[in-house]
Amino acid sequence: MNSVVSTPPNIKVFNQVAAKVLVQLHDSFPTPVNIDPLVVGMDVVLEEEYVPESAEYKHLVTAAEATIRFLIDENFVRIAHGPQYLEVRGFQNIVLTSKGFSLLQRTPESIDSTVDRRSYFERFKSLTASGAKVVASEAVGPLIARFLGSG
Repeated sequence: MNSVVSTPPNIKVFNQVAAKVLVQLHDSFPTPVNIDPLVVGMDVVLEEEYVPESAEYKHLVTAAEATIRFLIDENFVRIAHGPQYLEVRGFQNIVLTSKGFSLLQRTPESIDSTVDRRSYFERFKSLTASGAKVVASEAVGPLIARFLGSG
């Protein structure tokens, strides 16, 4: 019996937010940017058309900020030195670390020639352009697992 295991809503939301943030930081690298988790969360809600009653929508209320904090805590990204302004919402002067940047350039290893051979960044970029939830679940999880395993 083949059963398909669906991704839990909190993990799905984490993957979507992480992909959006990583693409934004890669596109601006090495220049730090300000990221408002509320704006990132609303982008995901609009792209995925989550309704307020959905589990994903409920997770996005706190998950966008928590996801960015996780990326900081696990050294994917850092807060760069510079002024912090009270009137700016969210994370100020955030930038990829060298490890985060180099991991985004990697192509996942596979012995199967039919597997997508694009880098993690290219996968995330296509995800955030198209809103394809499957790509986030397939690419963000292995990226984080590889990063944690290499540290």
